Amino acid sequence: MSVSSISTMALARQTRNLVRTMQSDMHTLELEIGTGKKSDVAGSVGSRAALLLDLRNARQTTAEYRQSIQTQSSRLTLMQEALDKVRGSATQVRDLALSVSGSGVGAAAATIDEAALNAIQTLSSMFNSSQSGRYLFAGTRFDTRPMQPPTETAPSGIAPLDAVKSVLSSLGPTSTAADVDAALNGPNGLSSIFSDTYGGGPAAPENFSKTFFLGSTTQVQGRAGEDLPVTYACTAGDEPVRTLLKGLYLLAAVPSESVSTEAYQRIADQGWRLITQATDELIDTQGIIGLQEELLKRADERHEVEDGLLSKQITQMEMADPYETGLRLNTLETQLEATFAMTSRISKLSLIDFL
Repeated sequence: MSVSSISTMALARQTRNLVRTMQSDMHTLELEIGTGKKSDVAGSVGSRAALLLDLRNARQTTAEYRQSIQTQSSRLTLMQEALDKVRGSATQVRDLALSVSGSGVGAAAATIDEAALNAIQTLSSMFNSSQSGRYLFAGTRFDTRPMQPPTETAPSGIAPLDAVKSVLSSLGPTSTAADVDAALNGPNGLSSIFSDTYGGGPAAPENFSKTFFLGSTTQVQGRAGEDLPVTYACTAGDEPVRTLLKGLYLLAAVPSESVSTEAYQRIADQGWRLITQATDELIDTQGIIGLQEELLKRADERHEVEDGLLSKQITQMEMADPYETGLRLNTLETQLEATFAMTSRISKLSLIDFL
């Protein structure tokens, strides 16, 4: 036995489910019109879903590079500012040394050792600059404070200024210009400290890498793009910094009244020459850092363009067509109205009207 008719209750349920489906579809289309995006992106792009995923990943990578560029640019700016202050402080001592080198006496000679020590303290502060817990001039040992303050005892057991004074005093009296040259450049002289050759090798506690500088001379490298390395082109252990400290420590460790006028003239002259050489070399270093800053700027501009292109492609794939969506919405609205009208007419039918 077959039943070819549907009960009134079943028909009502079927109509109700149909209405719910149409209302849900209308709500989805209204959201598409409101947001401008397809509700089912994966379903709508079909076989191009892999391409859409690649585009999104590429845009995420671009955003990460741009964030990294901002951080790196900030670090390089801080390095430039620190080097400006280093050169400014050193220049003041250099000018004092130049004025003293002609006479070896006078008010400048009486204060130059204190001025040199103050400059070293400024250098220590600047070369210990950090950002977000990373020391900028420590090379790859960026978690270690690189520059030891002049009067603070280092892990080697001696303070930098004491190491210089100890080495100079061990070389005997300094009375003539020749004595000064020997103390500076002779065996186990001051220069040997800053070349890590004092006492036969770098293991001696007086040496630069044991007492003065605790970082690494290996420069940190970052990235501004897949094939765009960025180098932090300065550490507190580089040669210009060693030369600068050599000149400043020479002036800070030997008061003018402790040696003859001839000897102090030579000390002031050598200090002036070393500081002048170092500040000129630091200008070159800042020029290299400036090139890295320009590289970052150009890379960020390129990434900005790439981000715009990727965003446009993604939007085109995810964007809902407002005309098509509106047409579908109107069609559903018409169907829903027809369903409501038919339901209303059926509900008004009565057998009595046909008897």
